[in-house]
Amino acid sequence: SGIGKTTLLRKINNEHFGKRNDFDVVIWIVVSKPISIEKIQNVILKKLLTGDDKWENLSKEQKAAEIGELLEGKNFVILLDDMWERLDLLEVGIPHLSDQTKSKVVLTTRSEQVCNEMEVHKRMRVECLTQDEAFSLFCDKVGENILNSHPDIKRLAKTVVDECKGLPLALKVL
Repeated sequence: SGIGKTTLLRKINNEHFGKRNDFDVVIWIVVSKPISIEKIQNVILKKLLTGDDKWENLSKEQKAAEIGELLEGKNFVILLDDMWERLDLLEVGIPHLSDQTKSKVVLTTRSEQVCNEMEVHKRMRVECLTQDEAFSLFCDKVGENILNSHPDIKRLAKTVVDECKGLPLALKVL
């Protein structure tokens, strides 16, 4: 919806998991729809088995078993971006997040139902910008020179910002 979920997830990835951390592996997956278990498995296996493509001809079940073995006992982070429906982590091969590891699965979704179905432990709602925040972001992107170049521009800018409904992506693109 352009509210900034992916941007926030990318920032978390870069600032927390991009540096030295306690995790053995961090894997970013764009899920989108329709969900493809095999596409998700392929992303994970490419990350875990760099330079080895012997897994490509395995069945979905064999890939799940391979992923399970590779992740078992490791501290991992799986970042699932743009979830539209429930994903069965065990079907992918992602082991149960037990108390013995620090492993995490982090997801972005615009659906409260997906959060419920995925049994999310901690939720963070990303809200739209306020009118003032939206106008300030728009002005930063347009620049003072352009805003002050004609008397009608600020009035038009406020109309454009209202139309964007506080969505940062829409404001940046325009």
